Amino acid sequence: MSPNHMLHMICSSEKIKDNTMQLFTVNDTDIVVGRRNGKLFAFNNSCPHRGASLSKGGLKGDNIVCYMHGYEFNVFTGKLENMKSWKREDTWLEQNSEWRKAGDLVLYHVNEKNGTIFVDI
Repeated sequence: MSPNHMLHMICSSEKIKDNTMQLFTVNDTDIVVGRRNGKLFAFNNSCPHRGASLSKGGLKGDNIVCYMHGYEFNVFTGKLENMKSWKREDTWLEQNSEWRKAGDLVLYHVNEKNGTIFVDI
């Protein structure tokens, strides 16, 4: 762990049920912590596409789906897995493809010890 990183106690293990997620604020950073099929994940609450609050979205398999534009990011790899088509019809042309670009989720290392969940920020 580098000197800039610090383990933060988030909550008790039973607060994060399987296939759920919750929003926490640690040092002014909003972090979504969840559990999918028994495995914990943690990521920054800001969507890499346009900054929407990902905690308002929902889980779809291993992906978080952003409520604003429907982008889907894998909660374990951070990678963009799917994006909704914006074409209203086949002849519709996109004016600026830069708008659709998105980075990866900012992931945080998360672990569980003695019934408590910790995140490395």
